[in-house]
Amino acid sequence: MKKWLSCVLALCCAFSAAALSGCGKKVPDTEETLEVYVLDAGYGVNWCDDLLELFKQQEWVKEKYPNLQVVFTYNNVRSYGSSRLDAGSRSNTIDLLFDIDLNKYNYAGPTGDFEDLTDSVYNSTVPGEGDVKWIDKSTDSYDKSNLYADVTGTLEGDHYYMTSWVDGMVGFLYNETLLNNLNIEVPRTTNKLLEACEKIKSTVNNPLNTTENGYCFIQGKENTYWDYLHDIWWAQYEGIENYRNFWNGYDAATHTRSTKIFDQRGKLETLKVYESLLDYNKGYYNPSSSTYNFIQAQTLFLQGKAAFCVNGDWFDNEMRPYAEQIKKENGRIDTIKMMRTPIVSALGEKLGITDDELSAIVDYVDGTTAQEPEFTSTKSIAKNKVINAVREARTVIYSLGPNHNAAIPKYANGKKVAIDFLRFMATDVANEQFIKTTNGVTLPFDYDVKTKNPTLYESLSPLQKSRLDYFASDKYETYTLPSTLSFPLAKYGGLKANVNEYYLSVFAAKGNTTMAQDIIDATKQAWTDSKWRTACNNAGLNV
Repeated sequence: MKKWLSCVLALCCAFSAAALSGCGKKVPDTEETLEVYVLDAGYGVNWCDDLLELFKQQEWVKEKYPNLQVVFTYNNVRSYGSSRLDAGSRSNTIDLLFDIDLNKYNYAGPTGDFEDLTDSVYNSTVPGEGDVKWIDKSTDSYDKSNLYADVTGTLEGDHYYMTSWVDGMVGFLYNETLLNNLNIEVPRTTNKLLEACEKIKSTVNNPLNTTENGYCFIQGKENTYWDYLHDIWWAQYEGIENYRNFWNGYDAATHTRSTKIFDQRGKLETLKVYESLLDYNKGYYNPSSSTYNFIQAQTLFLQGKAAFCVNGDWFDNEMRPYAEQIKKENGRIDTIKMMRTPIVSALGEKLGITDDELSAIVDYVDGTTAQEPEFTSTKSIAKNKVINAVREARTVIYSLGPNHNAAIPKYANGKKVAIDFLRFMATDVANEQFIKTTNGVTLPFDYDVKTKNPTLYESLSPLQKSRLDYFASDKYETYTLPSTLSFPLAKYGGLKANVNEYYLSVFAAKGNTTMAQDIIDATKQAWTDSKWRTACNNAGLNV
């Protein structure tokens, strides 16, 4: 997540209770020694320490591994995991890695260093939960993201070499206290978000008036969370199937694999939203964001200096000590929640309905209103098709989870116990512990804490409750956009949505003259026929 805790040394060792007590003592690298590495980022590492301790307490684990020892290693060095994998069997003793972006390397596949987890994990049963299969309990869209892209066409069936280890949900956080004080509803469309921003900016003496050092949006200089919104709005407009068509290089209009994919209207409409929200001259976005580190920006957000902040489910865990200090100093702290990402208003135009009608349909599919709204599409699209298109758009989620990967080196001496630990992570007991340790963050498995442990749910922050209500909605099944690296054209062919994907830094810059159409045009010009053929050949695709 591009933010590393400065207080952690380059390499720290933290052993669980059953392990030896110091980094200087050597633990035998045996079949009953589980050496685990975690990249220490926004979620911290305590979750893994707690799960390992709980794992050792399971009766089936004690019986199967009577001499189990656990070595728990972590650091904040982004390249450390890949460096250990590059070292290979000659010096790497890590049995299980919890890292980020392992899917961009070529460790997976029959000739790679990763263990094939297809049968041992994905098709195995969840320990202690009867005939429930691991793959049936894991989040389907994450599984699709972790599916190995066999560009050689030599493997039979589906194969998995990695799992995901956190939900990693990204979206708009909002200050509910401030919005309520200004009598602003949580926006359901991007046009309503624009209206909210204008009201925030123009309201006399409101706590977010830009002359008082307050803004609609604030962000830290290190992160690119605003850029993640691009694929949400794009997929909302195009629909999930056509979004996936792009990454597969398939143009539905011509039924060909061609550069026609760059004509998808959804990308242009999405960039227009950035153009409207981030325009420096409008004053919605705090221009000092480029000077704040993420803790500074998020602290200002907690202090009520912005109404919205694009962030993720790690926010509470990351900001807990700062929130406590703010509350101590101010005697209170505003209520922060996560809202469902507003629907791109251009979808309403595409469906032939007004923005108010689009908002009303959103309320209906969310279950906020029980009565189906009245409307007539000016484009003669059937009412049920309009509602279904809005419902599908509402399901789209962007998550860092598909890029938060767990993997086991195939040469690992402790791979059997490592496999069992991954299987254990799907259990209800593991899911519950993960939520407790992270104060509301969830694993990518089917576990409804609100139903299974209401007391735990009620103990969580308003932010995490709102996120869980969003992620586990009983009105529709959410769809997490897959890692683009799960598509051969992106991983091997270099396909990107646009030539410049740093939308925040472009559109929020003072004096920016780049428009949405400029980025689209530059992208289309960059993808010559020759470049396209080379990309497809590298990805094992025929054109």
